[in-house]
Amino acid sequence: MPVALNIGAGKQLFIDDLVIDEKHGVRRTLNQPAKYVGNPVMFPLYPWEGRLQLYGTVWRDPDGSFRMWYQGMGGMGVAHMGLDLRGTPFEFLNFDLKNLHYSICYATSQDGVHWKRPNMGLTEFAGSRHNNILIPDASFANIIKDERDPDPDRLYKALFFEARDWDPRGTPNTGEGVSVAFSPDGLRWTKYHGNPVITRASDNHMLLGWDDPAGSYVAYARPTTKEGNTTRRIGRATSGDFIHWTDPEEVLAPDSLDPPAMEFYGMPVFRYERHYLGLLYAYHARPEEPKQRNFGTIDVQLSSSRDGVNWERAGDRKPFIPNGPPGTIDSGEIYAARGPVAVNDELWFYYSPGALEHGVTGRSGPLCLAKLRLDGFVSVDGGDETGALVTKPMRCEGGPLTINAAARGGMAGVAVLDEAGIQFRGYSMEECAVFDGDSIAHRVTWREKLSLDELKGKDIRLKFYLRNAKLYAFRVGEA
Repeated sequence: MPVALNIGAGKQLFIDDLVIDEKHGVRRTLNQPAKYVGNPVMFPLYPWEGRLQLYGTVWRDPDGSFRMWYQGMGGMGVAHMGLDLRGTPFEFLNFDLKNLHYSICYATSQDGVHWKRPNMGLTEFAGSRHNNILIPDASFANIIKDERDPDPDRLYKALFFEARDWDPRGTPNTGEGVSVAFSPDGLRWTKYHGNPVITRASDNHMLLGWDDPAGSYVAYARPTTKEGNTTRRIGRATSGDFIHWTDPEEVLAPDSLDPPAMEFYGMPVFRYERHYLGLLYAYHARPEEPKQRNFGTIDVQLSSSRDGVNWERAGDRKPFIPNGPPGTIDSGEIYAARGPVAVNDELWFYYSPGALEHGVTGRSGPLCLAKLRLDGFVSVDGGDETGALVTKPMRCEGGPLTINAAARGGMAGVAVLDEAGIQFRGYSMEECAVFDGDSIAHRVTWREKLSLDELKGKDIRLKFYLRNAKLYAFRVGEA
């Protein structure tokens, strides 16, 4: 008999095969977030912004308000008149690729849709301090709140690269190094005097934060492309103190199943239940272009891992957040923020789109939103004929069995089996109160059984029966 899984009381999703033993007449489906009909939710308005990009961070505070750290790409070129955040006219230099001004900027919202730019007064831009710039000469606004750190001045931590000097093409001379900064409140920042702290890295990196299983801070930095391997790929760097970091080690790269010239531009990673999930920037470069390739479209694919090191691609490598049709604001590029924000029964994904492909100047720069059902990354779907999914043996925690499922016009039911596949008395499908509604946490019951309490400590299998229904997740035990 196979060894039973110790799944605990957390939700079990179907992104990978860990809990799945058999499938009969059902299929696994990658579900795409629905793009918000009111997109964009933010436009670039001020000269220091130029083009907005969400190589950044959005989260929701306990009081329900939202905070956003995003990247501005203002310009310093042709003289022009503009307004600062106080509404005062001042002269600035208009957008010029060879004279970009990168900065980490700040916005707030009460509903996650309507955003305000606070007048921070911290940094001078073109002679005025009336702006929302927090960290000048910086890009990639990867921010965490780290309550593990006893130093109150290090409560907030940022990972970024500095962008001060430019080569003739308008490319930042960063020395391929990643820097850090610290803040007591997420607003007033002090750059570490020993920057950069990660070398041998390219200009795209995403911060996971402190990872308990790894016992370290973890960042997913793209390894350098200046040491022979010019294909963009995903690396992983670690640190015990947020200052001394390892060199990025490759953990995910294009393979023979990818189309020619596929490259990985970056990958925000976040924890979700027992999964590490990655929002992989899939760069569809042009095969005929010599390396290092600079033109092509970018969409977002979903990847998953159980340890943060060994990664799988979900949904047959189909786009998770796809490009829009030609001529739309996201037909060329999509860059997602560090991770989704949980809002009621949904996950909100913020992203920055581009109407033109990577490598083309004059790209647009608003910020957009897409929404996904809670736990809704991948579902197991039943069709017109009843199908079934059987789990591997699991050590039962007792307590209720809850499912996240959509079954209007169909049905979902569950039988509980022992490790050999024999039904426990009272837990058959015939005795189950089948579900025909739509709920993120429906409690499954049987004619004389309201929970799995009497099976606590036993090894069980769950057999889900599905007809015209989508099963997103299940949980054994109390939340």
